[in-house]
Amino acid sequence: MPDPIFYVALAHTDNFARFLSEKGEEKSRVSNLNLFPSSMKENLLFSMSYDSSIHYETMAAPLDPMGSVEAISLHDRLPRRVFADCGAFQFRNLKIPTLPDGSESSAESAWRYYKGAHLDPKYPWEEILLCSPDHIVSDDLSDEDAELRLDFISRNAAPFLQLSSSEPKVTAVGVIHGRSIDERIEQYEMFKEIGYRYVALGGMVPYSTKPQEALEIVAGIDDIRSPLISPGSILSRCRRDGIKLHIFGLNSPEWCRWWFRLGMDSFDGSKLSTEGAANGWYWLPNDGSKGREYPEKPKSVSELYQRIAVKKMGAEEWDWVDREGALRPIVPSTDSGVDTSCECPACQYLLTARCTSDRCWIRKRKPGIRHVSDPRTMGSTEHNMGRVAHNAHVMAWILTEIRGLLDKASSSNLEEEEWLTNWSPIR
Repeated sequence: MPDPIFYVALAHTDNFARFLSEKGEEKSRVSNLNLFPSSMKENLLFSMSYDSSIHYETMAAPLDPMGSVEAISLHDRLPRRVFADCGAFQFRNLKIPTLPDGSESSAESAWRYYKGAHLDPKYPWEEILLCSPDHIVSDDLSDEDAELRLDFISRNAAPFLQLSSSEPKVTAVGVIHGRSIDERIEQYEMFKEIGYRYVALGGMVPYSTKPQEALEIVAGIDDIRSPLISPGSILSRCRRDGIKLHIFGLNSPEWCRWWFRLGMDSFDGSKLSTEGAANGWYWLPNDGSKGREYPEKPKSVSELYQRIAVKKMGAEEWDWVDREGALRPIVPSTDSGVDTSCECPACQYLLTARCTSDRCWIRKRKPGIRHVSDPRTMGSTEHNMGRVAHNAHVMAWILTEIRGLLDKASSSNLEEEEWLTNWSPIR
C-alpha cells in the first residue's frame, strides 16, 4: 500500500533569522523550510488563521554565509502540494465563523481568500487541497448549537465544491465533524452525495491521547490490541466509495504508525513545531550511536527514538570555544551516557551558522563574539527553530523505519514473529 502523505502544518512563526553578510550587521527572517529535509517539506498545510506569505517568499532563501550549506542544499527542492484549511480551531468559540479580515465565513468568502493566498500562478503547486468551510462540533455542544454548526457545514459544501471545480489543480475537501460516530457518518454521506472525492475528520486533536476512542471514530476499531477495520466505519466507507480520507492534527510518531498500518491517505499536524520550539524537546534516533542502540524487536515507535529536554542538558556548564569566528559548544554525553551529537544536514548548518539574537543568554554571558545556533539549547528563535528542523530530519528517519517494519511484517510469519503484529497492515 502507498505511504500516507504527511502535511507539515506551518504558522507564520515558523521562521528564523540569518545574517546577510560575514560582518553580521544586517539580518532578515526566512522560512524554516530552508532547513527541512525534502520529504518533510514536500507537502505543507497552511491555516487560514495565519499569514503564510513568509513561506512563499523565503522558502528558497540564501542562508548565513558563514554556515555550512553543502548538505542542506541537497534538500533544496520546493514543496509540491499544499493543503489549506479554513482556520476552524481559531473561531471554535464563535457562533458565526469569521475569516481573518473579519468577514463572515462562507463558501464564497473562503474561496476568495484561498485564491488570493494560495492560487498565485507564480508558485506552481502540483496539487492544492482546500477545505470547505467548517465549524468545530465539540462533544459538549448542546443539540441546538450542534445543529447550527452542522447546518453551516452542509450549507456551504455544495457551493464550495462548485467554485473550486473551476481550478484543475484544486481538490475540495469536506471536513467531517460531529459529537458521535453516527453524526460523523451522516456528514460523510452528505459529502459523498454532493460529489466530494476527499474528506477529512476534523476535531480529532482532543483524542490525541485516547487511541481507542480515536481509532473507533476513524475505523470502528473496538480493540486496539487486535485491530480490525469495521465495514461500517468512515475509513471502510471511504475505501468502498473511492474517496480519500485525511486526519487532522494527530501526527505524533506513534500516530504515524497507526496511519501507515491503516493505509490512511493523508494526515497533518504541527507536532514538529510544538515539540521542538514550544516544548524544547530534542529528538534523537536510536540509530546505533553511543547510548542510542537500535532495538532488536521494537513494538512501538517510542523505542525507535529518544526525546531529551534541552533545558535539562546543562548548557550553562558547557565549554564554548571559538571556531572560525563563532563560539561553538563542547557538549558532553548526558548523565545516562547518550551521545547527543548529530550530523543531519540541518545540524551541519546550525553548528556553523550564527545566532542573530543579542538577547540570547549565551550572547549576554559571552559578549563580543557570536555563537552558533546549536539546537541543543534554548535562548533565541535560531536555537528553537533549529531544533524543529533537526527534529524534522529525525522524523523523516522515523517514517522510513516505520515503512521498513511494515514491509517486514507484511512478508513475515506473524505467529513466529509475534512482535511484528504491532507493525502489520490492518485489514
